[in-house]
Amino acid sequence: MTPPFEERTRRRTSGRERVGLQRAGLLTVLLGSSLASASAFQVEARTEAQVYQIRSWRDAAPSEPVLLPRRRIVQYLGVAGYELVTGQDLGFESNLRVFADFGLPRGEAARIDGVRSEDADLLHAFVRYGVGGVEGRLGRQLYGDVSDILAFDGLSLRYVSPVGVGAEVYGGLWVKGAGFLSSSVYQPDGVRESDTRRLELGVAGADSTLTALEPVYGAKLLLENVRGVSASVGYRRALLAGKTDLERATAEARFGRGLGLNAVAGVDVDLLQLKPAQARLQVRWDAEDLAVSGEAMRLSPVFSADSIWYWFAYAPRDEARVRVDFFPRGALRYYVQAVGSLYHTVLNSSLQLAEAAKAAGGQPSFTVGGSAGAALRRERFRSALDVSVRGGYGGTQLWADLTAGYGFGEGRTTVDGRLSAAYIHDGFNPLLAGGFLGAQLWASQALTRAARVSLVLEQNVNPYTRWDTKVFFLFDLKASL
Repeated sequence: MTPPFEERTRRRTSGRERVGLQRAGLLTVLLGSSLASASAFQVEARTEAQVYQIRSWRDAAPSEPVLLPRRRIVQYLGVAGYELVTGQDLGFESNLRVFADFGLPRGEAARIDGVRSEDADLLHAFVRYGVGGVEGRLGRQLYGDVSDILAFDGLSLRYVSPVGVGAEVYGGLWVKGAGFLSSSVYQPDGVRESDTRRLELGVAGADSTLTALEPVYGAKLLLENVRGVSASVGYRRALLAGKTDLERATAEARFGRGLGLNAVAGVDVDLLQLKPAQARLQVRWDAEDLAVSGEAMRLSPVFSADSIWYWFAYAPRDEARVRVDFFPRGALRYYVQAVGSLYHTVLNSSLQLAEAAKAAGGQPSFTVGGSAGAALRRERFRSALDVSVRGGYGGTQLWADLTAGYGFGEGRTTVDGRLSAAYIHDGFNPLLAGGFLGAQLWASQALTRAARVSLVLEQNVNPYTRWDTKVFFLFDLKASL
């Protein structure tokens, strides 16, 4: 059970760096306010302290696990400005993350490509300008569609006419782990950040192109809210060392006007392998107290062409879902859902695993299951219960999650808790068998309207990692001028 913010935090920074960043952000706000009285600025800062441990799989036995300490400080600083020129839609947005890991010495981190004990990541920083239906962005920015989410340093332009027809183009350098003030979060999976250490040691087969600049560009034709329909057709290509590293074509469409019929459809075609990579079709009927939806999807990992996994471990799955939501008058809400998945994993025929999967009574290629839940919200109290079960390919899983929270003093003090219980029997890994228990407590206190502190305690007990304890401390500061 992982707190939602943990996926966004990787390292931490010293107290002196943290104070310096906050002062720099506030100075930017003060100077900007004096130059353009019509401008609006927003500063957001978050400090996270994390204490926990992870299990090492090297030089360790299942009966004698080795735990590695993690002692992290992470500082986020976001600065945004709007209407920098009076009467003009001109602004900027930025978010910087500085981190340090006191549980990982700098000398040890230097021995592993892609691992840093302290550094900084510029998550995004761009200038935006809009006029007459045209919007342009210049700088480090995020871009997402049915294909993937990527980050690039460059320029994007978007135009939508008054009748809802338009186009957009974008291009720049793909943000990768080996780049300047960047991480590997938005680069394709299955590729090392660099081969610096292997090149220094003269290892045969080391790849120097991993740190090379990777241009990426794309374009879309747009249709926005024409009689309830929005649609797009797009193309994207990335080049690495002069060779095509990724090439995709996408199409998306949406229809909906609130209550009644709503639909979403999208497909992402891998032009290198000439087959669909991602696809989704959802049809939903919404009434005042009932919603019924059906959904079919194809889900695949997004790899780059220079990843061995792209050619040898491309394993999509097809999935279908049917869901009914019921929200009558009152504080309770209910839902029930049925899920079925078909896996297309091709196992190496020389492995015992493949023989076991092919044997009579072995692992099927599909899973079936479902989930049900209820939510309660009454004034300051909120709670939800979810139960899900899956069986078939890979074994059996049964999960139950209970959450509850309460706000004191008009939300200035909040306490949230979560209890999770699971029974897992993995058909391929005998270590993943038995009961799993988890508990989390999140307490938050508002110091002022702009400042809040939070403390998160987490405990997991299972036969896989045995005991797993985590502690997180957060300080949030938000100011609008």
